[in-house]
Parts: sequence; structure tokens; C-alpha cells
Amino acid sequence: MKKKIVFTGGGTLGHVMPNIYLIKEFLNDYDCFYIGSDGIENERIKELNSELKNEINLDKRSDAVTFYSIPVVKFNRDKILGNIKIPFLLIKSIYKAKKLLKEIKPDVIFSKGGYVALPVCLAGRMLKIPIVAHESDFSFGLANKIILKLCKTMCVNFKNLEGKNKKIVYTGPIFSAEFQSTRKNKSKFNLKEKLPTLLIVGGSLGSKKINEMLMPIIKDLIKEFNVIHITGKSNLTLKSFDNYNSLETTNDMVNLYNIADFVLGRSGAGVTAECFYKKLPMILIPLENKASRGDQLMNARYYENQGVAKILREPDLTPTKLLETIEEFSKGLNSYKQVYTKIDTKNGKDKIVELIKNIK
Repeated sequence: MKKKIVFTGGGTLGHVMPNIYLIKEFLNDYDCFYIGSDGIENERIKELNSELKNEINLDKRSDAVTFYSIPVVKFNRDKILGNIKIPFLLIKSIYKAKKLLKEIKPDVIFSKGGYVALPVCLAGRMLKIPIVAHESDFSFGLANKIILKLCKTMCVNFKNLEGKNKKIVYTGPIFSAEFQSTRKNKSKFNLKEKLPTLLIVGGSLGSKKINEMLMPIIKDLIKEFNVIHITGKSNLTLKSFDNYNSLETTNDMVNLYNIADFVLGRSGAGVTAECFYKKLPMILIPLENKASRGDQLMNARYYENQGVAKILREPDLTPTKLLETIEEFSKGLNSYKQVYTKIDTKNGKDKIVELIKNIK
């Protein structure tokens, strides 16, 4: 009889995609389940099931991964009074998660974090189900601060976090095997062969602020650079023209990283880890607002201290400043790439798979 594993985590692609990379490693030996919200994780699991139907010859009525939805309880740093209902909503979510876990009877839970993961892990702890979790950021999010107390092992992206708690294990980020590919498919893009290529990405939801700052300088940028701009869903502001290429979203990030010479974007854990793994110099504009806990600024400082990134603070951001920063940064690309030759980037996927499979 196959073992059973429950994956949880959601809210952004940074929480969801690592779970999807891991799921593919467990399909042969485990029955796989996912407990998340009705948001982006539900969409991606539907896409994964559609993809896997063709790959592993499933019965047409079956899904490789069984998805269950529970209500999300999210802490709002910007509106403190709006958090009064959280304890009551959380109890409801825990009850739903506990009921599902009793039905599934998993051997292990893997949590990638996000607010939807908290009730699943709380319910899992009540039912004495072993939990392995993963934190991508330099600083722990609120959900993972609590999950650290509930789990057996907390895997992390940054080596200097190891040893701060006996449960914390340095594994590195989680990437699919595809990230090792160096293929470059430029056929879909308008690119001038002699110009360096700048990839602009604001995270899985895009960045309205970065998009607004770019619009006045696009015509100046494309004189010096090819630009591939991921705007975020419903944020497409300019159609592609000349050597400026805009996309709302994409499932082809590895190819884009391989095409790019450098990257401009936010400093969320997912994108920065991917750029670091692909050894791309980064201009980072950390998200800084009342709703942020400051994690993006800490992530950005880590990579700047590694010598592979430059920080442009959001309060200083203007179209003119952005153009000047890109132009100045591009002059030192070879120096940044030289730093990368001395850095051993790491894929934590195999170590995490081993940790989970050795759970008793």
C-alpha cells in the first residue's frame, strides 16, 4: 500500500511552485493530496493534473493530486482592527483541516507556508502527523514562526539560519530539474542580437509601482537593452513593440532566465532564489509598505552583501532614477558575473525529498 502525503501552502507562486516541484518526486511512491485555498494553488494543481494525465496514463476520472479547499485566515498588518475575527475564523479552518486529515490519514504533511498552511499544520499537530516545513525568506513569516513550533523539521534557504533552532535545517531553495537547463528559445520575442537583455519581473502578481515607473522610460531603455517585462495579471500596459516584449504571466521562466543578462524586480524569496540559482545579476526594489513585514528588504540586503545585486529603495524610485540605475548597473555586469563564479548555488529539492521519505 502506498504512503500518503499532504502538501499545503499558498497565496503566491513562491508558496505553490516549490510544492509542485516536490509533488512530482512523490507520485510513484505516495498518494498525493493538497490542502489550500481556492486561489492560485487551486489553479496550479488543476493545471498539474491536466499535465500529468498525459504523462502517467491516469484513468480519465482520476487526478494525480487530490485537492481540497479550506478558508484562509490572513493577518492584516495594515488594518489591525480587521484582525479581531481571526481566532473564530481560524477555529473554523482548523476544524475543516482536521476533518480532511482524518479522512486522508497521511503519513506526513509538507508545508510551504502562507496563511492557509497554518490551520493544516495546527490540525496535523493535534492528530500527531509529522510535519516538514520550508521557509524561503531571510526572516520567518508569522505563519512559519508558529509552524516552527509544530513541525519536526523546518528547511531553510539561507545557511546562516541553520542552528538558530534545533529543528532548522539548511537545504536551499526548491527547484525542478528543469532549472538546470540552459536552453534558449528566443523565437517568441523581438530581440536585437547585439543588445543585452533585461528581464523585469515584479513577482507572481506583478508590481504596479514598477510598471508605472517603467512606462515613461521604455523608449529610452530599448535603445540600449532588449526588454522582457512580466507585468502581472491584468497589468498589461503596453503591447510589444520593437525590442520591448510584455507578458502578463508565463510558465516559461527557466527559458527567460536563460535568455536574460540581468534582472530587475521585487525581492520576494522565490524570484531572488531563482535568479541566484541561475547566476543572474539583480537590481532589487524591495516592497516597502505597511502591509509588509520587511522580509523583502532583508532578502535584498542578503544578495547585495553576496555581491550579486544592487538595491534601489522604493521611496527613492522615480522613472529617471530607475533609468540611471539600470544604465549604471549594466556597465558592471561582467563584475557581478565574476562574483558568481566563486559561488556554489544549491537546489534543496533532493535533500528535502530525502528528509520527508525518512520521516518515522
